[in-house]
Amino acid sequence: MWILTSLGRPDRIHALVDSYAWGNESQVLLTLYEKDPRLPEYTAQHWPAGWGIEVVPMLGNGPTYNEMLRRYPSEHCYGFLADDARLDVPGMLNELEIAAGDWNVAYANDQHHGESIPTMPCLGGELVRAVGYLSPENIVHWGIDCCWCEIGKRVDALNYRADLTYTHDNPVWGTAPDDRTYALARQRSFGYTDYFRAWVHGGELKRTVARVASAKLQRAA
Repeated sequence: MWILTSLGRPDRIHALVDSYAWGNESQVLLTLYEKDPRLPEYTAQHWPAGWGIEVVPMLGNGPTYNEMLRRYPSEHCYGFLADDARLDVPGMLNELEIAAGDWNVAYANDQHHGESIPTMPCLGGELVRAVGYLSPENIVHWGIDCCWCEIGKRVDALNYRADLTYTHDNPVWGTAPDDRTYALARQRSFGYTDYFRAWVHGGELKRTVARVASAKLQRAA
């Protein structure tokens, strides 16, 4: 499954929708905040065939991703999509699903970070279930991709596809205007570097890697 979060952008999201020929990937779940004032504009629209809509009671990609894992615990893979991206390569989501397999962190080329950070990952379902979450508890928005990068490095699971590119329209790169959604993301991410360091150095990353190793051994037995 692909989790597509969107907040306050029922119009802008169409740049993503129109950039891709949908239908060859796992189900896309457009995941929306229940108190978004523009929620009715999302639900009134027609989305690509096969898409579903999920409404959640929390803000922030981290808590939202974890809620979607709670609702859908048995998926073959879990991918992240953003409403400010445009997909450049036909069929790339299916390619990422194949690259993710059961245990990998597969990711496309965002044309900025490249191989260094899995900014739009597709995560193997067995890996996710062994880890136990899609985002560590205190990582609310920024830093989720960095966590999966660290996990992937330590369990030899990173699978970078430089040939699968996407365009990230974001004020960080000077390619999009700032808006309230970006401002909220910055607010929710305040102090994320401290939470990330605590996750890396406080023992949780080590425990996560151990859980993955144990799960792989059990599967191999």
